[in-house]
Amino acid sequence: MIRLLLLLALPALVSAQTRDTTARTPADSVIQRARKLGTEGREGDGRRLIDSLLKVATPDSAIYAEALYARASLATTAVDAERDYRRLLIEVPLSPRAEDALLQLAQLLQARGDRRGASDHLQRFMLTYANSPARPRVALSLVRLLFEQGPQQQARACEALRMGRESIPSESLELRNQLEFYAPRCLMPVAEASAPPVPADSAAVPPATPPAASTPAVAPAAAPAAPTSFYSVQIAAYNSREPAVSLANTLVERGLEARVDGTAAPFRVRIGKFPTRAEAAKAASSLKAQGHNGFITLVK
Repeated sequence: MIRLLLLLALPALVSAQTRDTTARTPADSVIQRARKLGTEGREGDGRRLIDSLLKVATPDSAIYAEALYARASLATTAVDAERDYRRLLIEVPLSPRAEDALLQLAQLLQARGDRRGASDHLQRFMLTYANSPARPRVALSLVRLLFEQGPQQQARACEALRMGRESIPSESLELRNQLEFYAPRCLMPVAEASAPPVPADSAAVPPATPPAASTPAVAPAAAPAAPTSFYSVQIAAYNSREPAVSLANTLVERGLEARVDGTAAPFRVRIGKFPTRAEAAKAASSLKAQGHNGFITLVK
């Protein structure tokens, strides 16, 4: 009987943004009960209660991401929590809970000493959630983590510093001062150049023989025109290609002109190719109304 009630209630659930202004459903009550069990020290009972909900819920239901997030918060081990946060990010990447899950996952990785994994997730947050109020503090944490990893991460750290400067409001003096503490490091030269060394025998290659005087010079072929730049709406960015392709395919199935840009991480999921920023802004507003948060980026 409980499962029947849950199945009937799932299609009527509303988004996370309106949870506080709408009537509670049986599925919401299950999650509330599970969280109450957690506050009483009965996390295992709470997780088992949510397990019963996840058995009947599907990824396209509004309650699915909320249930995964709640179960992760009730985990008694970091491994269980990490599994649910990763599952949420893969199965419902457009959920309002994905933003929180990404930050929680970064904290778990940092706590166990995986600075590279933590910084990768924080960078993904910066690239994906351009309008998040948490972005300034995330930028500062990312800069710290990258500089702690040594000179090999200097370029990424300086790029994070640039994004942080754009994110932190001018009135947030304390945050801005903490960020600017790292600015002098970006003026230091990188220890080793990243460009590959020139082969030793390259200097020995003789110059091309000039054409004979009697032979008329042939005009060089015209250089191909540089590709025209355009604007796109970026929806997400991933450290691996598989989830990016999965999200792009889902968006295409919904009738959106989505694609994956990049041959190396981060793999960016973008929509549309607009000649002007104004057209891209109009598309971004339309996408937001459909529940797809993104930001405008210039693609060259």
